[in-house]
Amino acid sequence: MRWVYQPVELQHPDGGWELGRISAWWRDGAGELWCRLRTMRGSSGSCPQWFPYDPDRMLVLPSAGI
Repeated sequence: MRWVYQPVELQHPDGGWELGRISAWWRDGAGELWCRLRTMRGSSGSCPQWFPYDPDRMLVLPSAGI
């Protein structure tokens, strides 16, 4: 597991987007990449939760200036 502070936008099934933060990355035994995600509104709960990383639904944002 690798701890990070990575801003992200998450697309919901209804097509709406929400800001959030990835706080860790982890790869399981099958090689699938997971992220520990917390959204700003708390729609996925008040605590961070582990989700399989889906680049079609999760837009990783820059965490530092260009």
